[in-house]
Amino acid sequence: MKSQELRQAFVDFFVSKGHAHVPSATLIPDAMSTTLFTIAGMEQFVPVFLGERPAPAPRVVTVQRCLRVAGAKSDIENVGRTGRHGTFLEMLGNFSFGDYYKREGIAYAWQFSTTVLRLDPTKIFVTVHTGDDEAERIWREEIGIDPARISRWEEENFWTMGPTGPCGPSTELFYDSGPENASSPDDDAPNKGNRFVEFWNVVFQQFNRDADGLVSELPRKSIDTGAGLERMLAICNGKTSMYETDLFTDIVHAMDSLVTPSVAHEVEGGVRKNIIADHARAVVFLINDGVFPSNTDRGYVLRFLIRRAIRNGRLLGYSPGFLTALVPAVISSLASGYPELRRHQERIARVLAQEEANFDRTLERGVALLEERIERARAAKEKELRGIDVFTLHDTYGFPMELTREIAGEHDLTIDESGFRAAMEEQRERARRDAERKRAVVSMAELPAVVTTFTGYEGLESEGEVVALLRDEAPVRTLREGETGVVVLDRTSFYAERGGQIGDRGTLLHDGAVFDVRDTQYLGDAVAHHGVVVSGELVLGERVRTTVHDWWRREIRRHHTSAHLLQRALKDVLGDDVAQAGSWVGIDRMRFDFRWPEGALTPSQRSEVSHRVNEMIRDDSPLVTRELPIEEAKNSGAIWMHGEKYGDRVRVVQAGPSVEFCGGTHSHSTGELGMFVILSEFSIGSGVRRIESCVSDAAESFVQRQQELIGDLSSSLATTPDELGDRVVKLQRDVRDLQNAVGQLRARLAASDAQEYVRGAERRGERAFVGAVVREATPEDLRHLTQAIRARLPSGVIALAGVDNGTVSLVVSASDDQVKLGVHAGNLVKLAAPLVDGKGGGQASQAQGGGRKADGAAGALQAIRDAVLS
Repeated sequence: MKSQELRQAFVDFFVSKGHAHVPSATLIPDAMSTTLFTIAGMEQFVPVFLGERPAPAPRVVTVQRCLRVAGAKSDIENVGRTGRHGTFLEMLGNFSFGDYYKREGIAYAWQFSTTVLRLDPTKIFVTVHTGDDEAERIWREEIGIDPARISRWEEENFWTMGPTGPCGPSTELFYDSGPENASSPDDDAPNKGNRFVEFWNVVFQQFNRDADGLVSELPRKSIDTGAGLERMLAICNGKTSMYETDLFTDIVHAMDSLVTPSVAHEVEGGVRKNIIADHARAVVFLINDGVFPSNTDRGYVLRFLIRRAIRNGRLLGYSPGFLTALVPAVISSLASGYPELRRHQERIARVLAQEEANFDRTLERGVALLEERIERARAAKEKELRGIDVFTLHDTYGFPMELTREIAGEHDLTIDESGFRAAMEEQRERARRDAERKRAVVSMAELPAVVTTFTGYEGLESEGEVVALLRDEAPVRTLREGETGVVVLDRTSFYAERGGQIGDRGTLLHDGAVFDVRDTQYLGDAVAHHGVVVSGELVLGERVRTTVHDWWRREIRRHHTSAHLLQRALKDVLGDDVAQAGSWVGIDRMRFDFRWPEGALTPSQRSEVSHRVNEMIRDDSPLVTRELPIEEAKNSGAIWMHGEKYGDRVRVVQAGPSVEFCGGTHSHSTGELGMFVILSEFSIGSGVRRIESCVSDAAESFVQRQQELIGDLSSSLATTPDELGDRVVKLQRDVRDLQNAVGQLRARLAASDAQEYVRGAERRGERAFVGAVVREATPEDLRHLTQAIRARLPSGVIALAGVDNGTVSLVVSASDDQVKLGVHAGNLVKLAAPLVDGKGGGQASQAQGGGRKADGAAGALQAIRDAVLS
């Protein structure tokens, strides 16, 4: 049986039982999930189990892609080494939300296994929870399974997805692969070894565990099934390893076509191939689902999997780029179940190729350093690698800590994880200092529990009560004239810095008291107004009038709206693969960071993006803001950042064709922006570009300055603005011609001087030496003079010191016969350079150097002379 046949058979069976087929969720779980990746088929239905969201149907069937690389569900250590563990897996699932329960859940599992898959019923063993008499009775009396093939377990048959969330007892189905696969003589029942392979888990979702560990009943009892496609496929085909199924064999075959592996040990080579095949499947789906390699969170896991696969490929002798070359094979093996992979194949290959190239550049040096550190540790009879060395490998050579730990383990060493984490924390602390510099370092425990209501969407002014005052980071009751401090209000029209938009500025007023707000930041859920009391005093409990500076908010609103239009334009021009990676919005410019692995924008792409934004501005579309339930907002087609934490309701901002989740402040219409100008576009990291731009007053000022500059240049060059480019090209050509003429003149002057220097050559035996200090001579002058002297002195050593504007240039040339006699120009320069407070070196026949001590030039030449003629 092929993998697609099994997928389809499972879906068809449960659809025939009244189940609705729901598509797989992505590997990035819901924002409220406690897991980094989707680890189970039930994860997208957690709000349904908890009664927080209606079910899509009473009965549902899914084929859910999952990733397990960390935490309790992680299989990373066993990947490739056993036939049943992988990081990426497909979970077949049937669900009942308060419809059927244990009887049907058990019956469907048995019926599909024995009638559709036609597994031998006598080889199926089941386990139930120690306290679940009902499930055992159903298996024994209604299914008719031999009681000898039923066993009870405690922890093994109580399923949880993590420390919190839905949970409940379960019953699992195991297949007896035969005594020849037993791990030991005691391996005669499930959960005792490798002989019995678990392939189906029916969870009776009954409870909810909260953060305090307390367990309560769910609103309704439900069924949550998890049946691993990979294990089930192996069983159906009589294989003991999922790596022997078409899900993996096609990828391994593609690997074998790349190069003959160099690993002599066949078993170890097979393990490494399995690891590569598994990780290739995982990284293809992660990139497909919008994850990019980085040093944090999901991006870090993706980078670790890519680099672990690359390292195993190198040990097999595969050449650089092999992992990217496997992308077509991976997609071919999965596309029948996930056709979207073919649509994204080009983007997946681009992202993977760039990450592979980045790691290839440092891999050899990193491996050399790691091997040196391992040998040092073993020579010193140490049992672990130092944390600082692990950090260096991570920070300088791109080795994830987990990869270093694995390689060290192959040499029976551990790593100092605490030392590594301390070094990481020290680096993070350095990065935090600048960000925290302008924020009050105040423990919220010292302040009342405040949630400030933001009224700024409605206008620039509002009223609020002073609920906290801070001076020198400590709570006070009064802020007096001239004092700098922080004012916390229960309501404010000031927007606090968030989502890349800088905080508002303005004034707080109360009976003659004026507080000049110079920045607005969040303290927890409270809005903190940073500034100085200009006059009067502010007292705790008073009501104040909040007034945001109109021009400040206006320019920020316009620049924030331009970020939305820019993202839309980038997607229109470059494609939907563009993904926002961050932004910063100020009063006179906007920064927009985006993931784009193809490098710098071409001039035509940059021009087209700018034109598209200005088109949307000229359309003068009114901005429409709606507050929607999170699911409705996601289904509206709005752009939102996967993995971000959103509440139950979100603001959706529409500006013409641009529709995004956003809590910031915006212009009233796109036409308000006036004009959009790209100031710069450059790389800020692997696969991430940054555009800096401006609109409104800042764009007008920029264009005005450019016009003035062009006017001034045109006037200076006696031409018109339209002909300025041609004029500059002509001037560049004239400069090159003049440079060539000057060079020829220098050569003629050097030739006339050279004869004099040659006549003054010193000779001693087989050696001839010409040395001179040349005033007002550049390195280029010395080069011409050296060539002219050499033309007249075929055998000998030439040493020149050019002095120009207080600096010294050294040039030494040795003829071939002098080199054979032991003269080395590079060593001569190294000898002389310290005398001019400089350095230098080079080859045996030609070398150069320089320094900052002009009065040492004569001494430097004397040192070279003595060395040559001694």
